[in-house]
Amino acid sequence: MATILLVEYEGASLERHRGLSTAGHKVTSARNFAEALGAIEFGKHDVVVLGHDLPQQERNRLAAAAKKASPAIRVLVLYSATVHHAELADALINTTASAEDLRRTVEYLVGSRTP
Repeated sequence: MATILLVEYEGASLERHRGLSTAGHKVTSARNFAEALGAIEFGKHDVVVLGHDLPQQERNRLAAAAKKASPAIRVLVLYSATVHHAELADALINTTASAEDLRRTVEYLVGSRTP
């Protein structure tokens, strides 16, 4: 079981949240930058999932904060068309991917399953 922070501003995360929770993961959602930064700084997460709707600068700052909080944290970036400046991401996944694909990617990142 992984502890996951799911950061999406536009609220498109219900299916993703449900899919990860149903698979037994502990999922916390953040709907804005301040919530996300606080959760990263004061929480213990295995994976931080950054939604495609985050402004690039905020996505970069949150990824850097996650890596600073713990180098073991894995950062997964969702993208819709193209992605730029995702150097801190451990994985990228398109927003059209299914909840099952997201679950498999998260589990691969935390080492609980092979892809």
